[in-house]
Amino acid sequence: MIVSGFLWAQDGRLLQTPFTPPFSKGSIQSYFESITQKTGISISYSTAVLNGQQKVKMHGDEHSVSDVLKTIIGKQPLKIVERADKILIVPIDAPDEGSTGSVSQFFPTDGYIKDKNTKEALIGASIYFPALSAGTVTNSFGFYSITLPRGIYKAYVSYVGYRTDTVVFNVNDHRRVDMLLQQDGSRLREVKVSAHRSNENNGDYIQLSMRDIARYQSLLGETDVMRALQMYPGVQSGIDGTTGIQVRGGDPGQNLNLLDGVPLYYVDHLFGVTSVYNSDAIKSVDFYKGAFPARYGGRISSIVDVHTKDGDMQTTGGQFTMGLVKASLMLEGPILKDRCSYMVSARRTWIDGLFAPFYSQVGVNFYDINAKVNYILNDDNHIYLSFYNGRDQIRYSEDDAFFRTRWGNTIASAKWNSILNPKFFLNTIFTYSQFSYELKDQNQVIDSGIISNLSNYVGVSSIKDISLQLQGQWFPNYRHKVEFGGNYARTYFVPTEIQSTDSKVIVPPTKGSGTMLSNELTVYAEDEIKISKKFSTRLGLHWANWYSGQYDYSSLQPRVYFSYDVNSESSLYASFSHMAQFLHLINNNTYGLPTDFWVPSTKIIKPEEAYQGTLGYNTTIAGVHANVEVYYKDMLNVITYTAGKTLFDNSDNWQQKVEQGKGWAYGAELSLEKRIGPVSASLAYTLAWNWRQFDDLNNGDPFPYRYDRRHNIKIAGTYRIKKGMRFTANWMFMSGEAFTLPDQVYPDFDNNLLITQGNASSTSYTYHYSKWNAYRLPAVHRLDIGMDFVKKKKNNLERTWSVGIFNVYARKNVMFVTLTNDLEKGNLQLQGLSYLQFIPYVTYKLKF
Repeated sequence: MIVSGFLWAQDGRLLQTPFTPPFSKGSIQSYFESITQKTGISISYSTAVLNGQQKVKMHGDEHSVSDVLKTIIGKQPLKIVERADKILIVPIDAPDEGSTGSVSQFFPTDGYIKDKNTKEALIGASIYFPALSAGTVTNSFGFYSITLPRGIYKAYVSYVGYRTDTVVFNVNDHRRVDMLLQQDGSRLREVKVSAHRSNENNGDYIQLSMRDIARYQSLLGETDVMRALQMYPGVQSGIDGTTGIQVRGGDPGQNLNLLDGVPLYYVDHLFGVTSVYNSDAIKSVDFYKGAFPARYGGRISSIVDVHTKDGDMQTTGGQFTMGLVKASLMLEGPILKDRCSYMVSARRTWIDGLFAPFYSQVGVNFYDINAKVNYILNDDNHIYLSFYNGRDQIRYSEDDAFFRTRWGNTIASAKWNSILNPKFFLNTIFTYSQFSYELKDQNQVIDSGIISNLSNYVGVSSIKDISLQLQGQWFPNYRHKVEFGGNYARTYFVPTEIQSTDSKVIVPPTKGSGTMLSNELTVYAEDEIKISKKFSTRLGLHWANWYSGQYDYSSLQPRVYFSYDVNSESSLYASFSHMAQFLHLINNNTYGLPTDFWVPSTKIIKPEEAYQGTLGYNTTIAGVHANVEVYYKDMLNVITYTAGKTLFDNSDNWQQKVEQGKGWAYGAELSLEKRIGPVSASLAYTLAWNWRQFDDLNNGDPFPYRYDRRHNIKIAGTYRIKKGMRFTANWMFMSGEAFTLPDQVYPDFDNNLLITQGNASSTSYTYHYSKWNAYRLPAVHRLDIGMDFVKKKKNNLERTWSVGIFNVYARKNVMFVTLTNDLEKGNLQLQGLSYLQFIPYVTYKLKF
């Protein structure tokens, strides 16, 4: 409880000086200046304890300096001290002796903000002190630290989906203050205190909780992080219905995908129906598409930083889900109550098992497992252990043929975070990440009962890295937050390699040059500064050095962000970021298949770079939160796969099968959000241009990039009909994708390709291209709807049935096109393929 009031340390001659205010309403500072001008009395105060710009109104009966100060300060926890010929305004608990010095005394306050029921740390929870116009947010482990001047302050503590709490801080020495927030039982999105806006809370940065992700309908009822991100401005899907994302002119290989701080090199499951991010295991997601903090590096388009649940410290529980694609089970609970917890989640497709008796020749499946252990050593030290393993497989077999492709990720991490002192937080991370892809093809010939191999080979591609990271945070005072750290990573590549046991093939496959090795060292530093009550900035620098035995690349990358609060509801912001990446993804198709290959920078292949500037405006008008942002991005050494060349056919020369050039992207983004009672709605619109230029393509002229979609619109709405019943609807529109058609076709007159009426195909011809991406596919649009029926049962059970329809009006959105031969007419025909039309779904979920 705050002890409020106006206390007199000394009722002396200065306070009794006659003074009648010359105006009835004005700022506190204007009254102080008037007193000094009329009486010669100087009034000193700290802006940390009193806001001089605050407006106050006189009562009309003030006729002395004492009367005016009583009206101005009111019930604030402040007192007046006379010193010689001046008056000091100080906190109520400041000692009378040495009061001037006490005003400048600062003390750190730190702690964790957690869920009241599960004791799980809350990432990005806000603490705001209105009297200081200052605040902070918790880091990725729920820790906060802020250094405040001596005094008593009221703070608002808030987090999306939780009830905002009010806490009183009595700052007179260092204190550890841990706070627990209660989930909002109404399940409505919590509105944060409008006066507090983190300088990252803008269009460049989006933080998603699981409640945010669940707002958007997904294919076959699969709630998915990547699909939710597609609903925001500046983000688009590649092929409609898949989970891949392209951000502000980039491609999927330019997105840094992290799971508990560990990089993932492939994020699709089952043709892109769902991603490797299991929603049952996710706690929150940080997404950056600009204004990148200095701690991130290695990609040039976006950051998708996913944090998994720590596990319930109090009770054992979980969730079981059964849908049309997969079944999943998540369990969490305490190992040692209030000290150690676990979380494990697993999911797998089940359709392949159901149809195995009828279609045993074909098998398509995936599985993945997430596990995490959270152990609190003591108040200052925590240890986290995380693990993920996932695999996909496509298999086809007959008597004389066998085909199988398998791919997947395996990652692990060990984290130790420590509070070295109230102002210093250190996180040490060891990570391991591996992605591997294998293609096995075997054909056999049976002659007189004897089996002989016609072809038998295995193609492989893999990438593996281990790293050690140090991340430090220093909180010198409430105006500064300093982050710094470094990372060393060692990466092993097998870009492409074929292993064959057959001597009868016409062109013997070649074996690659073996494993390639690289090292990367990064160092970064950043200072987040609150210059004034309205103006703040974040200044950062990221340095990376990437080297092997043959080549060495260094990159110095500045990161700058500025924010200006126009008023309590509006802010302007601007940013500049330089990003670089030393790994490249080639042969990307975004079909949800791993026919992509990660390759390192070499003497021939240079690192990709991007320079991006943004300017934005945030405001809330009549309950509508609006954000407008414009951006421009230059990209250097972007990479493309040279069409017509197979990566596996000659793996020694894979560097010769790619082209590097430049690109640029620019556009404007708009987002609107509004909630009225049980109805909430959002709109995201992107107007964008995306260009590429390569010396050896399109005669060296610029051309639209494949993902140059001029207009991108997403509308989402939620209506809570009554308790336990919710209706959702999402509509999206994208301009057609750019693609290339040949302007000349040369048939095989010498019949070297054995063209006949029976086996003719588009691969039987040689194509000539004069213009790249000069054609457009039809626009993509669809409507998805869904209903959730939630019912509370005994023993804390909660059952949810979800039903819905993907693509309600059965729009035939073209996923990709092929060229087919019509020999009778003597021409080629373009054929568009579309599969995802009017797909109903039903999902059952049980929480326990």
